[in-house]
Amino acid sequence: MSETDLSSTAAKAKEPYITDDWHVSSRIYRDPTIFARELASVFKKTWVFVAHESEIPSGGDYKTAHIGRQPVIVSRSADTGEINAMFNRCRHRGSAVCQREFGNANFFRCHYHGWTYSSSGELVGVPFDDGYGDDFDKKSMGLVHVPRVDSYRGFVFASLDPQVAPLPEYLGNAGRYLDFIADLGDEGPELASNAQKLVYKGNWKLQIENTIDPYHFSFTHKSWLDILKDRTGKSSPWVKNVRTNKDWRGIDLGGGHAVHEFGPLEKAGQNAHSIGIGELIPFNLNVFPSLAFVGAHLRLVVPRSVNETWVYLYPLLPKGADAETRNRILRDHEIFYGASGFGSTDDIEVGFDRVTEGLESSESAEDWTLMARGLHREEIDEEAGTRVGRSSDEVPQRAYLRRWLGLMEEQNA
Repeated sequence: MSETDLSSTAAKAKEPYITDDWHVSSRIYRDPTIFARELASVFKKTWVFVAHESEIPSGGDYKTAHIGRQPVIVSRSADTGEINAMFNRCRHRGSAVCQREFGNANFFRCHYHGWTYSSSGELVGVPFDDGYGDDFDKKSMGLVHVPRVDSYRGFVFASLDPQVAPLPEYLGNAGRYLDFIADLGDEGPELASNAQKLVYKGNWKLQIENTIDPYHFSFTHKSWLDILKDRTGKSSPWVKNVRTNKDWRGIDLGGGHAVHEFGPLEKAGQNAHSIGIGELIPFNLNVFPSLAFVGAHLRLVVPRSVNETWVYLYPLLPKGADAETRNRILRDHEIFYGASGFGSTDDIEVGFDRVTEGLESSESAEDWTLMARGLHREEIDEEAGTRVGRSSDEVPQRAYLRRWLGLMEEQNA
């Protein structure tokens, strides 16, 4: 979408969400009406990450997940091995059928009235079924499947939109970065340690913005940088790299996807298998709307309300790694991203809680946030469909907001 298109599209709303000079209305972070529209226009019209195949490797394996706020079961059929994504809702009285986050089961049994479904969703048992008469058709009363489910290099996505573009086309330029992650290690990664979870009282988009924002690091995480300086006797090169390293760059990949590269992917790709998966993946990646990769973990953002967000952090472990390697990766993850680590706690306090508090100043004369950093120096490649900026520029944030705005305004058209 061009800057002109952006301006004209925004002008259709009573109050524009985003102006042509990239002032962003604070309402998009705090208005329940806008949040409800997001669920219908963003999360209903896109591919949403729901599982990694390593989480459900065997027949009967399952996990529960969400598409927006819609609860789903992702299972591998005990009979065929096919991956299914089904709404976690009994066809009788609407109770959630599956309560556990993950496990293995040939059947799902609703605890309310005992209706029982196979691992692929067929209704196989109804207590006292004579109460429904001879015309009752069990075959038509299985769990409802999500319209689309597909897997890319082990990453399983589902969509509520039957007409959504094929997954590889949807991923576009983000696909090569997923390829890089899928090729790490000798056998690729697995999500075998389950997830670390955090909840914050703020809008889901704040976490998306934060994930691809090197600009904040030297300020928000100063205590961590000070500790590193005390331990090593020298300052971290982070601040200098963000300001001057031309190989550190933010890229709008198109389609709402964005990446921040800590050096060209092409150079890293030449020696991909020598990069330990517990070390830094040489980029932060956002896959629109709610999937991200940071360091050595997969980050999944789940909106619960306009001002409550769940975040799942899954350490990426080398498949078949020995206990020492796995333990090192997990301890490294905990130091910065753990519940008592140095990174996530800073982000929640400064990037989410304080921003949410400030955004409540809705009566201020300028009820806008500014997302224009680096706009004047973006390098646009029309053929590739990308925009490239410096490390501290807000190119990646504008990437997801362009796609967000397009989907929001499609509903209003």
